[in-house]
Amino acid sequence: MSRKLVLHPLAILFIAATLFIGEISSGTSLYFAAMATSAVSFACITYNILGGLGSISGIAFTRLALSTIVISQFGKVLTFERADTNLDVPRLTITVYAVYYCFLMLGSFAFSRIRLPLPKPAEPRTLTQSRHLYMVALAGGLVGVIGLTILGFAGGNANVSLTHGFMRALSYLLPFSLVLAVDDRIRTTNGAHSFGWMVFWPFLVMMLQGFLGASRAGFLEPLAIVAVTCYLRGFRFRRKHVALALILGASFFFFVSPFYLYARGFRGESSIREQATAMLTALESAPGRWATITRSVGEEALANPGAVNYFSTPGAATLNRFALIGPDSTLINACSTGFHYGWTALRLDFIGSLPRFIYRNRPDIGSGNYLGQLDGQEGDEIETTTYSTITTISDSFGSFGWISVMLFSFFAVPAAFVVYESIFDVRQPWGTVGTVLLFFSLTEGSMGGIIFDVIVRQPIYILVLSWCANWLIGIMPVSGDRAIAVKQSTYGLIVAGR
Repeated sequence: MSRKLVLHPLAILFIAATLFIGEISSGTSLYFAAMATSAVSFACITYNILGGLGSISGIAFTRLALSTIVISQFGKVLTFERADTNLDVPRLTITVYAVYYCFLMLGSFAFSRIRLPLPKPAEPRTLTQSRHLYMVALAGGLVGVIGLTILGFAGGNANVSLTHGFMRALSYLLPFSLVLAVDDRIRTTNGAHSFGWMVFWPFLVMMLQGFLGASRAGFLEPLAIVAVTCYLRGFRFRRKHVALALILGASFFFFVSPFYLYARGFRGESSIREQATAMLTALESAPGRWATITRSVGEEALANPGAVNYFSTPGAATLNRFALIGPDSTLINACSTGFHYGWTALRLDFIGSLPRFIYRNRPDIGSGNYLGQLDGQEGDEIETTTYSTITTISDSFGSFGWISVMLFSFFAVPAAFVVYESIFDVRQPWGTVGTVLLFFSLTEGSMGGIIFDVIVRQPIYILVLSWCANWLIGIMPVSGDRAIAVKQSTYGLIVAGR
């Protein structure tokens, strides 16, 4: 990969100095500013150790750092708010963050270059195979997404059934089809374009899935897949692409995010048709009530005792989504007086990761519900809770205290990097899918989610899917496989005749 975009040492020094001076100027305590600057500096060094944006681990780590410490701290500087406000235990929270990122930096330095002899996914070897795989992946991914949506409305044990696991595995084919489509468009236009009709269909399905659930991540995921695929293929971004990225970013901040927060009040219908009707009704009524929507979204977010808001400005409600230090502080506070829950959350995640045919009567409630109850982000009734937006930073402190903060960040997170770097080639389609999955799954969730889901289950799903898809196109009557081959170079994909 030719474009790593690592940070120059002077750039890291400038970032640290700017943050420290900005936080002191806004009234933040000296200790908090020093620890926040240390954490950001450790994150910058770790980013360089992992290879910047030229590696799977570097890309995934970028989101982890941005969503936990970087955006939150620089956002406070830009809004001129004290960085140590709106946290339950600010001194302890920022100390946990600094220690976590320090040991993550050391662990990345020690283990990031290790490669294990793990199985590889079956990648398409010719342009013809790639196009046949696109059709198979688009059809299979569509079945998976529809199946997950239907099971989601069914409720109860349907969401933890064997069928649900099968549909979840099939749904990974949809982003794969999007990667293949972007690859094909870049190749067939010699790098002139990246978006076409083949890209449009999986892109549209993913957008509709996000719209149906009022999911902000559902809006960002297809955009991220297209952007990451283009970047990893050496696509030359021009001024119009930069302008489009700025427009999409502004649209997300000022329109999409407030609307989806407002539209969540329309969720909960009993069928796909009713839910789609409710969302379309919300969309139709939004323009005439936009001023009310934006004002109420900000006010309700700040007034809701079950929500965690690191920023005080109502207009900054979207930034709270990228300031997970706030939710982390609630769990750290719950365990700040000496209470630690030990293996409880890990055990719940392990049991929840077991398939039904192995443990038929396994509990349906995982650690997310348990931790949400513990830190107060969820309601009083466990049956009605859904999700806790903590990260492994607070979960590691909550389990065994400082020792687990150091051990998990030093061993477990670098282990995820090693596994993905060992299995996937970032220049190949399934490697791009693995990159995107790690990008979205590394940041939020518990330690058990990283160990059992990210490190174990997701790679297995991708490997099995790739082998099955490769076998399927292998038995199809395909012509032209010998006509065009895809060669790799350090500058992207090259199409050459045989």
